[in-house]
Amino acid sequence: MSYQNIIKEYPHKIELHCHSAGASACSQITAPEMITTYKYEGYSGLVITNHFYPFQPSKLGYKKYVDEYIREYYNLREKGDAHNIKVYLGMEIRFEENENDYLVYGIDEDFIRNGISQKMKTLADFVSVSKNEKNLILQAHPFRRGMTLMPSELLDGIEVYNLHPNHNSRIGFAAKYAEEMDGVFTCGTDFHHTGQGALSALLTREIPKDSFDLVNYIKNEPIYKVGNSIVIF
Repeated sequence: MSYQNIIKEYPHKIELHCHSAGASACSQITAPEMITTYKYEGYSGLVITNHFYPFQPSKLGYKKYVDEYIREYYNLREKGDAHNIKVYLGMEIRFEENENDYLVYGIDEDFIRNGISQKMKTLADFVSVSKNEKNLILQAHPFRRGMTLMPSELLDGIEVYNLHPNHNSRIGFAAKYAEEMDGVFTCGTDFHHTGQGALSALLTREIPKDSFDLVNYIKNEPIYKVGNSIVIF
């Protein structure tokens, strides 16, 4: 199938990896800027994957930390609805065992409030309690400096193309690893800074209904647009 035919058959673009300043301290992107960026670039939706550190809550306590995290999602969703951009809830979680980050898709507010706890110190702790048939747990940018590649049995897959321009994610190594691994693979912009958004998109035939429906597209029709190239896993 030609590039033009793929774009026609899969007209909806969904961002899978982005961060807003309201919940990720490393991001410079406000909720309004997030939505206008993706609206301008013709996206139908985005997954907000703000950082979540169970071991490092705000000074106001863990419950307040969770409340603020969820509040930012609703803030983005409200602004997205006003511009016909569907905002899905996701996260990029880290545990105190190392510097790794894990993208989690197929979750809702209840998952964040009740499926995660400060007692989780490792990826294995998280997987043993929180992994289910509806969600996906992927290691983000696994070949970036400082990362530890985790056992495949703890993961659904990896983020192969991480397009953050300020980091060397060693995409070639990730792509080679994906050839040898039976799993789910994704591409993401990892949007943090002005002018660096909308570099990657999951292409879909229809707009996913919710975060759980989005997982079906990621698993069953993994077609991505990176620049003017199509990546199919």
